[in-house]
Amino acid sequence: MDKQIRVLIAHPDKTFAKKLQAFLDKEENIKAIDLARDGQGVVNLCKTALPDLVLMDLHLPVLDSVRAIQAILAQNERIRILAISSRANDRYAVEAIKAGARGCIERNGKDDFGAIATAIRQVAKGEVILNPTLASNILQEFYRISD
Repeated sequence: MDKQIRVLIAHPDKTFAKKLQAFLDKEENIKAIDLARDGQGVVNLCKTALPDLVLMDLHLPVLDSVRAIQAILAQNERIRILAISSRANDRYAVEAIKAGARGCIERNGKDDFGAIATAIRQVAKGEVILNPTLASNILQEFYRISD
């Protein structure tokens, strides 16, 4: 059996976060250890909960997600961060990747928790996960910078 992946969920929608937590707790080798509803909350919880991975919505209140990613990685660079967005063409996704997130997945308006669990496992193994729209946006940003 693989090592259990300790996941901290940071999402402003409490109902979504609790449903996802219940789903992940039934998955083999994943344990949702805590929930945060805002950017400052997730930064604070990372100090004590010591997750392997943070699943973070890109639109957190109080402290924005990009600053939260930077703060988390400044205190513990081993934590992997997987961003989640309900928008296919989210401009914050590129900024989250620049800040150190290891991937970004799209929620698609449906609760595809199986796809989220798969992405968590991939990022925990060291892979980078990008949806096609985000990959295109990152390439466009790269080309813009290199011109």
